[in-house]
Amino acid sequence: MEENDFLRKLIQQSPLDSPSDDFVDRVMINLKPAQEQVGVKKSFFLYVKAVLPYALLTLLFAVVYATSDLPILNWLPGVEYLQNSLFPYLGSLLAELKNAFASKYVSFGFLIGISAGLLFLIDRFFSRRSTIQ
Repeated sequence: MEENDFLRKLIQQSPLDSPSDDFVDRVMINLKPAQEQVGVKKSFFLYVKAVLPYALLTLLFAVVYATSDLPILNWLPGVEYLQNSLFPYLGSLLAELKNAFASKYVSFGFLIGISAGLLFLIDRFFSRRSTIQ
Protein backbone atom coordinates (compact mmCIF):
# COMPACT_ATOMS: atom_id res chain seq x y z
CA MET A 1 0.00 0.00 0.00
CA GLU A 2 2.86 2.33 0.62
CA GLU A 3 3.86 2.21 -3.04
CA ASN A 4 0.39 3.23 -4.16
CA ASP A 5 0.35 6.14 -1.74
CA PHE A 6 3.78 7.22 -2.89
CA LEU A 7 2.69 7.12 -6.56
CA ARG A 8 -0.49 9.02 -5.78
CA LYS A 9 1.46 11.79 -4.04
CA LEU A 10 3.98 11.91 -6.87
CA ILE A 11 1.25 12.29 -9.48
CA GLN A 12 -0.46 15.04 -7.49
CA GLN A 13 2.78 16.99 -7.05
CA SER A 14 4.01 16.86 -10.66
CA PRO A 15 2.27 19.19 -13.08
CA LEU A 16 0.73 17.72 -16.22
CA ASP A 17 2.54 18.41 -19.46
CA SER A 18 0.38 20.23 -21.90
CA PRO A 19 1.26 21.31 -25.43
CA SER A 20 1.56 24.95 -26.39
CA ASP A 21 -1.49 26.80 -27.63
CA ASP A 22 -0.53 26.70 -31.33
CA PHE A 23 0.79 23.11 -31.31
CA VAL A 24 -2.08 21.64 -33.32
CA ASP A 25 -1.93 24.44 -35.92
CA ARG A 26 1.82 23.95 -36.44
CA VAL A 27 1.44 20.18 -36.80
CA MET A 28 -1.44 20.49 -39.25
CA ILE A 29 0.50 22.94 -41.43
CA ASN A 30 3.35 20.44 -41.81
CA LEU A 31 1.05 17.57 -42.78
CA LYS A 32 0.77 17.10 -46.51
CA PRO A 33 -2.24 15.43 -48.08
CA ALA A 34 -1.62 11.93 -49.36
CA GLN A 35 -1.68 11.51 -53.10
CA GLU A 36 -4.63 9.57 -54.41
CA GLN A 37 -3.56 6.30 -55.95
CA VAL A 38 -5.47 5.18 -58.98
CA GLY A 39 -5.10 1.52 -59.84
CA VAL A 40 -4.67 0.57 -63.46
CA LYS A 41 -6.18 -2.57 -64.91
CA LYS A 42 -3.69 -5.43 -64.87
CA SER A 43 -2.30 -6.49 -68.20
CA PHE A 44 -3.26 -9.80 -69.79
CA PHE A 45 0.43 -10.70 -69.88
CA LEU A 46 0.64 -10.48 -66.07
CA TYR A 47 -2.10 -13.10 -65.80
CA VAL A 48 -0.35 -15.29 -68.37
CA LYS A 49 2.95 -14.87 -66.52
CA ALA A 50 1.28 -15.94 -63.27
CA VAL A 51 -0.46 -19.00 -64.76
CA LEU A 52 2.29 -20.20 -67.11
CA PRO A 53 4.42 -22.14 -64.55
CA TYR A 54 1.37 -24.04 -63.30
CA ALA A 55 0.24 -24.82 -66.85
CA LEU A 56 3.70 -26.13 -67.75
CA LEU A 57 3.86 -28.29 -64.62
CA THR A 58 0.39 -29.68 -65.35
CA LEU A 59 1.38 -30.42 -68.95
CA LEU A 60 4.57 -32.15 -67.82
CA PHE A 61 2.65 -34.21 -65.29
CA ALA A 62 0.04 -35.16 -67.91
CA VAL A 63 2.71 -36.25 -70.41
CA VAL A 64 4.57 -38.32 -67.82
CA TYR A 65 1.32 -39.77 -66.51
CA ALA A 66 -0.03 -40.63 -69.97
CA THR A 67 3.16 -42.17 -71.31
CA SER A 68 4.14 -44.21 -68.29
CA ASP A 69 3.77 -47.98 -68.30
CA LEU A 70 3.31 -48.37 -64.56
CA PRO A 71 1.20 -51.38 -63.55
CA ILE A 72 -1.22 -49.16 -61.66
CA LEU A 73 -1.94 -47.24 -64.86
CA ASN A 74 -2.90 -50.19 -67.06
CA TRP A 75 -6.09 -48.48 -68.09
CA LEU A 76 -4.09 -45.64 -69.71
CA PRO A 77 -2.52 -46.01 -73.12
CA GLY A 78 1.24 -45.87 -72.68
CA VAL A 79 4.28 -45.64 -74.90
CA GLU A 80 2.93 -48.29 -77.28
CA TYR A 81 -0.07 -46.10 -78.03
CA LEU A 82 2.18 -43.14 -78.78
CA GLN A 83 4.42 -45.13 -81.11
CA ASN A 84 1.72 -47.08 -82.91
CA SER A 85 -1.16 -44.60 -83.17
CA LEU A 86 -0.31 -41.05 -82.23
CA PHE A 87 3.03 -40.55 -84.00
CA PRO A 88 1.76 -41.75 -87.42
CA TYR A 89 -1.29 -39.49 -87.04
CA LEU A 90 0.92 -36.51 -86.19
CA GLY A 91 3.15 -37.31 -89.17
CA SER A 92 0.22 -37.24 -91.58
CA LEU A 93 -1.11 -34.06 -89.96
CA LEU A 94 2.25 -32.31 -90.40
CA ALA A 95 2.46 -33.48 -94.02
CA GLU A 96 -0.97 -31.94 -94.71
CA LEU A 97 0.06 -28.70 -93.01
CA LYS A 98 3.16 -28.63 -95.18
CA ASN A 99 0.97 -28.96 -98.27
CA ALA A 100 -1.31 -26.17 -97.01
CA PHE A 101 1.62 -23.79 -96.50
CA ALA A 102 3.09 -24.62 -99.91
CA SER A 103 0.71 -22.02 -101.37
CA LYS A 104 2.36 -18.60 -101.57
CA TYR A 105 -0.87 -16.85 -100.50
CA VAL A 106 -1.09 -18.83 -97.28
CA SER A 107 2.63 -18.34 -96.62
CA PHE A 108 2.40 -14.57 -97.11
CA GLY A 109 -0.68 -14.36 -94.90
CA PHE A 110 1.07 -16.37 -92.23
CA LEU A 111 4.19 -14.18 -92.41
CA ILE A 112 2.09 -11.00 -92.24
CA GLY A 113 0.21 -12.38 -89.23
CA ILE A 114 3.43 -13.29 -87.41
CA SER A 115 4.95 -9.87 -88.19
CA ALA A 116 1.84 -8.05 -86.95
CA GLY A 117 1.83 -10.14 -83.77
CA LEU A 118 5.50 -9.40 -83.09
CA LEU A 119 5.00 -5.68 -83.70
CA PHE A 120 2.04 -5.70 -81.32
CA LEU A 121 4.08 -7.46 -78.60
CA ILE A 122 7.03 -5.08 -79.07
CA ASP A 123 4.67 -2.09 -78.85
CA ARG A 124 3.12 -3.47 -75.65
CA PHE A 125 6.58 -4.08 -74.18
CA PHE A 126 7.86 -0.56 -74.83
CA SER A 127 4.67 1.32 -73.97
CA ARG A 128 4.06 -0.14 -70.51
CA ARG A 129 2.48 2.20 -68.03
CA SER A 130 3.12 2.18 -64.34
CA THR A 131 0.43 0.67 -62.15
CA ILE A 132 0.23 3.81 -59.96
CA GLN A 133 -0.29 7.17 -61.60
